Amino acid sequence: MKDLNWIRGAALVRWCLIGVVGLITIEELRSSVWLLAMGAAVISNILFVASESIEFRFKFIASARNSVAYLDALAIMATLLVPSVASHNLWLLSIPLIIADSLVHHNLRRIFSLSGWTAAVCLAFNMLANHTWVSLAMSLGAVVVAGAFAAGLSKAQRREVNLSRRDQRLHAVQRVGLAFAESQDLRATMELTIKAAVVETGASCGYIMLGADESRGPLVTEVAYSPHGEFDFPQELDFGFGLSGYVAKMGQPVSVTDKNEDQSGFDGITEGVTAAISVPLLTRGSSTPGRSAEEQVLGVMTLLSTHKGDSFTADDMELLRTFAALVAVAVSNARSDERQHSTFVRTMQSLATALEARDEYTRGHSQRVCEVSLLIAERLGFGPEALEELRVGTVLHDIGKIGVPDAILNKRGRLTDDEFEIMKTHPVIGYEICKPLALSEGVLMIIRNHHEKLDGSGYPDGLKGGELPLSLRIVCVADAFDAMSSRRPYRGVMDRHTVMSEFSRGAGIQFDPVVVESLRDLLNSARMQELYAHYWTEEEAEAA
Repeated sequence: MKDLNWIRGAALVRWCLIGVVGLITIEELRSSVWLLAMGAAVISNILFVASESIEFRFKFIASARNSVAYLDALAIMATLLVPSVASHNLWLLSIPLIIADSLVHHNLRRIFSLSGWTAAVCLAFNMLANHTWVSLAMSLGAVVVAGAFAAGLSKAQRREVNLSRRDQRLHAVQRVGLAFAESQDLRATMELTIKAAVVETGASCGYIMLGADESRGPLVTEVAYSPHGEFDFPQELDFGFGLSGYVAKMGQPVSVTDKNEDQSGFDGITEGVTAAISVPLLTRGSSTPGRSAEEQVLGVMTLLSTHKGDSFTADDMELLRTFAALVAVAVSNARSDERQHSTFVRTMQSLATALEARDEYTRGHSQRVCEVSLLIAERLGFGPEALEELRVGTVLHDIGKIGVPDAILNKRGRLTDDEFEIMKTHPVIGYEICKPLALSEGVLMIIRNHHEKLDGSGYPDGLKGGELPLSLRIVCVADAFDAMSSRRPYRGVMDRHTVMSEFSRGAGIQFDPVVVESLRDLLNSARMQELYAHYWTEEEAEAA
């Protein structure tokens, strides 16, 4: 990108010089030498612009591009040797040439080099043309003044560009930091971060890789971005392998410029990578008494460039380290929240298990409901996230029974109407217990509404039809199936034929018919046989 900008800027300067020379010397239109010179200038500039598509494939093209201003200065001063145009003082065009070149390159060394070259050529051609010492002094003085002015202008412009770039990068950091503070979607925020890093540094592409929590397992690419579309980024790397793996292993940032065009160390990418920069995502681990917290590497952020002659600067490194720090904090917090959430869920699961253990008739009920629900959901094509939500919801679905008196839970015989009304409060009690745990809406709905029915006759909210999502319909069927397939204080085990007859009568009324059919298909599966081996006798199995 940087190369492309200066090529276009230099080409624009040359077009302006060609236009000015053409206008000043238009009276020489009939001269074949004039026509030849102007034609050569136009063709050379066209070739100069067209050469940008070659992408510096040949080194002599790069040298020619860098030397074009020197050749232009030589051509301008050469007019001093042509009597017919010397009177036009075309050598004055060297002044805007020097100034324009300084605005394109912003390089003080180049400005002094070009000014010195122009002064030397001016001196030589003035002496060859036998011009007066006054004329020579004027031309040399003008070139020196132009060089000094160009140096000051370039320095001021470079300062302004640097301030503008820093301000732009500060806004980028603020934007990313605000996104991490406000968003709950870690992946989307990491995508925003890597995109900002690529754009602000002018890189060709970039990616963020994370390691497994609290282990040195392989690094896995979580997000990747390239302004040019898709690119072949590494899906997985071992610690110590490639640039990213090395940075993850050492815990130190690395910036590499490949001058030998050997991309073997750039994470296995072989698509013309010329420069790379990679920084670790570092966080502080938990401290112990007498021992300070150690830094942990969560992953790496890596940027690559395919621009010939490009390299990442110290400012690029500082920006990337800032972004990496933001990502590391967000990843660490997300993992901490996930661990805390898992701890809460396991605690509630243990509580639910302990609650069921008080009654031999309901012991293992939640776990069986969970297993049956997952079998049905897998058959219906649920994804990993939906299955996990279903697993948590079913294990906790009866946690509200902790608020129901033991006398009702363990009563041997059917409940009275008043007792049943108290029993019907357990879904809401469970919902209120689990609501502060930041569980998903789907999990909370399973806990609250697992006794709903399609026709609206269920409780506590009387949901019906489309108000029941598929996951809830599955739990309603699995919960009823386990209740009928296991012993209760007031009855024995119902055989599978009777159970499925009940579901057939209720399909489309109380239960989802698709879920019921999925359950029917699973009845003879090995896992179902294992779950209910304690209840299903051989005679019941044959009868089914």
